[in-house]
Amino acid sequence: MKAVKGKNDYLALISSTESKVFNKVDTTGFVSVNTLSEREQYIASELYKKDVLNKTTQGEQVGYKTYTKKR
Repeated sequence: MKAVKGKNDYLALISSTESKVFNKVDTTGFVSVNTLSEREQYIASELYKKDVLNKTTQGEQVGYKTYTKKR
């Protein structure tokens, strides 16, 4: 289990498999849905439902970003 900050800076607990997808999105900044495997797409959509990832569009690509950290 890993605790990460999501929408509105609340802490959410995510599993190790969810953590791998979260880290992939966090390190690159934006991950297109087309580059994810079917399993990773499912996990990313579940993280989106938990308000951990933000679903956005960049140009013509739909993908996921982490919520910006407020200071």
